[in-house]
Amino acid sequence: MKRIIDGKTYNTETATQLASWSTASDPEMQGISYEAGGILFQTRHGAYFVVNHNDGLELWEDGYEKLIPLDPEQAQRWAEQYCSAEEIETLFGEMPEAGDAEAKLTLRMPEVLRKRLVALAEGRKQSLNAWIVRCLEGCAEMADRQAAEKRP
Repeated sequence: MKRIIDGKTYNTETATQLASWSTASDPEMQGISYEAGGILFQTRHGAYFVVNHNDGLELWEDGYEKLIPLDPEQAQRWAEQYCSAEEIETLFGEMPEAGDAEAKLTLRMPEVLRKRLVALAEGRKQSLNAWIVRCLEGCAEMADRQAAEKRP
């Protein structure tokens, strides 16, 4: 299928198929038989589009197939609906865990201190990172309490 939309070409023959989904009815349950689905593509220049098909269920302007351009966020939402977590991260990169966003911090310290901190963290069955974050949270809470006590 090839379509030109807003002056840009979307061609399933030259684009890369990234993911797909499909479903079929059980004719014994509903009395009719159909298949519906969609395929996510990416053009050679990085644009996303999806081709949906419904095999006779509803006639669209392209017959029983419909090509829809997607921006990267829409393509990711499409993948989140129809793909596994592994497929999504293969297509769009590793996703952060739910919760507050994390920031990366590079910390320079003497090697002797790092070894002491590693031993302390291991003694609590934590990673060094988790142990340091907990220590910083405790320091921040203490500073907040001290600041609150000084307020008139």
